Amino acid sequence: MTVQEQEAASQEPVVVCFEGELDAGDPGCEDELQSIVAAGARNVVVDMSQVSFIDSSIVRALLLAHRAVDESGGWLRLVYTHHMVRRVIDICGLGDVLPQYSSVESARRGARATPPAALFEREGRT
Repeated sequence: MTVQEQEAASQEPVVVCFEGELDAGDPGCEDELQSIVAAGARNVVVDMSQVSFIDSSIVRALLLAHRAVDESGGWLRLVYTHHMVRRVIDICGLGDVLPQYSSVESARRGARATPPAALFEREGRT
C-alpha cells in the first residue's frame, strides 16, 4: 500500500494505492482510509488497479471513507479494472455511489469509466 501525501487543505486529491486481494484479514486498508480522512483529506483517489478481489469489509471501509469526505464537501473516487472488484461493488448495489474510474488521472478529472453493460445497451445488445 502506498499513499501520496498531500496537505489536507490542498485541492489535489490524496492518492492511496492498494494491491492484491483485500479482505477482512487485512485491516490495513480500513486503517489507512480512516487515517487519511482523519487527517482532513477532502478529496481522495483510491487506486485499486492492482487489486484482484475485495470483500464486504473493504466495501464498508470505502463507504465510511466516502461518507466522511462527502460530508466535508469532498469526494472519494475508485480506480479499478478487475472484474471481481466490479462484481462485488455491483452485487452490493453501489455502482452509483462508488463508480469506476479507469486510471488515477481520469479519477482526478472526474471522467468515469463506461460500465460494460452500458456499452452493450448503446450497441443494442443485452
